[in-house]
Amino acid sequence: MSAGGLHRSLALLYPIPARHRRADTGRAEAGQLLGCDDATLSDLVRRGLPATGEPGRERFDSRDLFNLGLYAGTGQSMSEQVFVFALRWMRARTEALLAPRTAAFSARVECDAPDGCGDAPRSVLARPLPKEYDGDLTDYATDPADAGDDDTVVSASPSLGITATLQTRGELLPLRSAGARAAVREFLGADLRWVKLPEDLQADVDLMLDRGVASCASASRWLRQLCVEAGVPATTRMGWVVGMEMVHAWVEIEDTDGVTKVLDPIFALFAAMAPGANPVFRDPDQALRTNRLVPTALAAGEPLARHSCGGRTVPARLTTKILPKVSS
Repeated sequence: MSAGGLHRSLALLYPIPARHRRADTGRAEAGQLLGCDDATLSDLVRRGLPATGEPGRERFDSRDLFNLGLYAGTGQSMSEQVFVFALRWMRARTEALLAPRTAAFSARVECDAPDGCGDAPRSVLARPLPKEYDGDLTDYATDPADAGDDDTVVSASPSLGITATLQTRGELLPLRSAGARAAVREFLGADLRWVKLPEDLQADVDLMLDRGVASCASASRWLRQLCVEAGVPATTRMGWVVGMEMVHAWVEIEDTDGVTKVLDPIFALFAAMAPGANPVFRDPDQALRTNRLVPTALAAGEPLARHSCGGRTVPARLTTKILPKVSS
């Protein structure tokens, strides 16, 4: 196979900074993830692909490998193949993006501290709020059953789980505000690439603008900023995506007709990468809220799951499944 695509992608790679790097992938798996042979992998290391360890036994950060493969354009990397499969729903007709959907939701947060869970553990999880978008939440239950619940977040000790049935629906509305349309066009015109980033960098707008690497949080924060600068009231919101188990962020604006509308900058970037994607995702004159969004009360950059123990905040492990339910 030609290594040209991987070489071009490597020239654009934003390497995971050393302070965030984790050597979690060996050579054999790295070659499989990139869809390349051993000689090509060695060549990529010589050209600057970050690695640790002696030659022939290097270890890599899986996020570097994912980001490198995603923009290789070979169709042979695991990240390209996963992306095409995960985003196949973006080819759907507009009516299918808006129609009511039903999904089984489950989420669990646990301590992920490397040294084990400490004293007085507490887990906190954002509550799904589909009613914010004309949806509904039924069969709602927490584990433990007596978890604290203030209708926006749930908390318990030491771990916490939520199960529910979600009803979601989409909405497509004309974007009336000239300022909002201009903001969307400016975003679409920027040379941005979605990449996997460490959690601490995902909401960093300056990094996005300096290096062209975007997460849903940084993209949403910047698009909100562009809207506000254009005189359009705007906020951000965090949530999940049905069928992708993906933590996601987007923008809400108050349009000139008084209606709150959704702008989804990362879905616009995804649509440029997904073969045959419905053009409505990148239409600057339309506000599309797909039926796959599950909102919470949190803003972009706020963690959907938190855990504290031993008197400090520690890493939280969030496991989420949001699976479409088929009517019997």
